[in-house]
Amino acid sequence: MTKSVIDLAAAHLKRQFAYQAQRGRFGSVDALLELAISARGCVASSMSSSRVAVAFVLERVLDQCAEDLDTRPVRVPETAELAGRLRHPVSRAVDYLSGGSDDPIEIAAALIKARSARHR
Repeated sequence: MTKSVIDLAAAHLKRQFAYQAQRGRFGSVDALLELAISARGCVASSMSSSRVAVAFVLERVLDQCAEDLDTRPVRVPETAELAGRLRHPVSRAVDYLSGGSDDPIEIAAALIKARSARHR
């Protein structure tokens, strides 16, 4: 796998996250699923075990949160609360996957902690 393929997967994830945040879509079921799919692309394309781990945890957390929202009626305040709780850990993960330096264990722990209490 070439560095350009790895960079493309991370750049796509970063663009999606920024677009969702700007448009106020982050936190909706569809938006979370889109990001989970992009994180899965980072898992498949990365050569670094720490980046694979962060991308995997990001994918699972986003997928689980989307699944929770999709299985029942959800009010707007709950979606907003979830988006607020996830925004910082997801941003850290996206930045890390895009080449930033951070502690991958702390990022993974923050993502897991930000999940809904139903999935703990």
